[in-house]
Amino acid sequence: MNHPNIVMIMVDQFRADWLSCAGASFLETPNIDRIAANGIRFVKAACNSPVCGPSRCSLAAGKYPHRLGNLENFVNFPNDQATYYQALRQAGYRVGIVGKSDLHKGDHFYGINGNLPLMYHLGFTDPHETEGKMNAAFQRNNLMSFDIDPGNDEHIAGPYQNYLRERGLLTAFVQDYKQRFADWKYWNAWPSPLPAEHFHDSYIGRKSCEFIELAGSETPWHLFVSFVGPHDPWDAPASYVDAYHPEAFPASIQDDLRNKPEWIKKKANKQTGGMSEEELHRVKRHYGAAIKLIDDWVGHILDTLEATGAADQTVVIFCADHGEMMGDHGLFQKSTMYEGALRIPLIIADPRQPHAGTSDALAELMDLHPTMLELAGIERMESTLDGKSLVPQLKGEQAEHKAYQFSELNNTRMIFDGRYKLIENHNDINELYDLQDDPQELINLIPSRPELVRPLMKQMQELRK
Repeated sequence: MNHPNIVMIMVDQFRADWLSCAGASFLETPNIDRIAANGIRFVKAACNSPVCGPSRCSLAAGKYPHRLGNLENFVNFPNDQATYYQALRQAGYRVGIVGKSDLHKGDHFYGINGNLPLMYHLGFTDPHETEGKMNAAFQRNNLMSFDIDPGNDEHIAGPYQNYLRERGLLTAFVQDYKQRFADWKYWNAWPSPLPAEHFHDSYIGRKSCEFIELAGSETPWHLFVSFVGPHDPWDAPASYVDAYHPEAFPASIQDDLRNKPEWIKKKANKQTGGMSEEELHRVKRHYGAAIKLIDDWVGHILDTLEATGAADQTVVIFCADHGEMMGDHGLFQKSTMYEGALRIPLIIADPRQPHAGTSDALAELMDLHPTMLELAGIERMESTLDGKSLVPQLKGEQAEHKAYQFSELNNTRMIFDGRYKLIENHNDINELYDLQDDPQELINLIPSRPELVRPLMKQMQELRK
């Protein structure tokens, strides 16, 4: 099997520690665990930017976000850059996507059938791109406008809205989002008005199974399954929320923020100031319910691979674009360099490899670019990439992967050497944490360990060149 199929399942804003295979005792993810049982789980994996757009663009190009000019959301992928989708297509692969891409997020229009010409240029042969989670109820080309006339095609931003319109569900969905945004609180959480079968991630899961059923064996294929959850708004279907009654959620990291930069203090006050423990618990219940729905659809995807006879010829990857703070340090969402937002689940199961277990390699999300090309047997110019293939780890080889992880945004960046994490905050105090002795990132070592800062800062400058 020199050219295996590749299914990459990406989730949006998914904490690496909210998986039962990662030790979470408060929820069960049996189907994601099926992938881990047959593959390698990279326990220290990190994203290269803790926000959707730059992270996904970095993966597509295999390069750090600053090399793409993309350090914030709503910046489109530079079309003169090569993607791994193009490389797979040129090698004869059928290349599909179902779900959000965020490769032209600034446009906020995806085509009613999710197949705009741009997606073919980026390398997809079978695109079915949907809206994202946060913008799923916005009018076409009009971010933050909920004035959608279901009878007007020019108001429809993408295929999921069209799907809801055809079933008479779009108005209820849009009105629910309008209510959530009118009195926005980061901890607002109540069930979606949609039944589970019509929820956005159910739509993506079902369409993904249809692709696998129709893909055939004439050519190898790659399917990018891009779920929009468990990203906020916190609106899991009622049937999942009602059935999700864990005894206890993990406590969020409590932090007086005295050693944190001012921008973090302001962000925490804005996001969780006035929030009660009950309200935080409700958010966690919705987050867990959304994960459970995704896990169910991961199971359907794996079952479809087996039913079509493709399982033995298909590499399965499970990953996320970034994490979720979920109340740690008084924060929600992402856009910080703390562990909740930085760490991602990353599991690769190659049926050709007998090895299964975990790896401590300092894997980065963009490493999947050269990894998939090597898995597909495609020659690559890795010297032009910042990503480095993870195939040696899949083969059980002990060679060091990378000495550092690097992640960046327009106002902050981070370097991690496996123990010490240095965070540089523009126009604010910097931070240094010993994640071996202080995994909760409560003690800023900047004042006491300057000898550790200098070499990390120098290496960070080298990576920024």
